[in-house]
Amino acid sequence: MSDEGTPRTWSRGELPPALERGLVAAVDRGAKAPVILRLTEVAGYTDWALLISARSERQVRGIVDGILETVQDGTTKLIGSDGLDLYLWALLDYDDFLIHVFYHPVRRHYDLESMWSDAPRVELGLPAETMDDSDLDGLAAPDPMPSYRGDLAFGGFEDEFVDDDDDDESEEDPEFVDDDLFDDDPPVSPTADSEAAANPDDDLFDT
Repeated sequence: MSDEGTPRTWSRGELPPALERGLVAAVDRGAKAPVILRLTEVAGYTDWALLISARSERQVRGIVDGILETVQDGTTKLIGSDGLDLYLWALLDYDDFLIHVFYHPVRRHYDLESMWSDAPRVELGLPAETMDDSDLDGLAAPDPMPSYRGDLAFGGFEDEFVDDDDDDESEEDPEFVDDDLFDDDPPVSPTADSEAAANPDDDLFDT
């Protein structure tokens, strides 16, 4: 907090140098609407996340290539990646920060900004034309969508990517564990069955 009750703000000058290089490389290759979130206090497994949009799978690949060429140095290394087969949503994990490169409709579909709505945004000071993604809104969404990127392999909490409804369905109500245990009619013993067979209805032989 900068002042009591005022959320802390972050500037580009406070970013790790490697993340700054990644941002510049992405913008140089035409990335749109970059957002950097400070995740230390809300995610727990990394400090920063860079989210950027591209207009095609080909551009996603070009941006990823530029980042890979630029970011790594003697102290910053790629420790994990996902989505480098389809280039619809590429995730690069550099430990202290994550970089998400999206084909724009996939970014809109998963909407990570909303999931991390409590995370402070870094003031990037980029030109309006770089931040404006309105020309990407008409792009066709892929069918099917790529699977979710980011799970326990990237240090996520066990319940971070689980739908609350799934948790509710998996929990059994102890009142209704097994209705068979509470049948109104008691079971018939094998002995009772055999005795009934050996002694047919006595009413047939009434005198």
